[in-house]
Amino acid sequence: MDWLEEILIQCPQCGEEYAIQVETAEDGVVEMIEDCAVCCRPATVRVTTEDGEITAVDVVVA
Repeated sequence: MDWLEEILIQCPQCGEEYAIQVETAEDGVVEMIEDCAVCCRPATVRVTTEDGEITAVDVVVA
């Protein structure tokens, strides 16, 4: 099973979409700071996983 999944998120500051990789090996909520690939401003990304699947993604201004 592949524990890394690539997802598209939308920057809450410039509105552009970009891809990030998320580890889905453990259930729960992972919170990370990601710099936008377009405008380089930081965003807080919260990813919820269950049974190796992403169940929710929330992206807010860091």
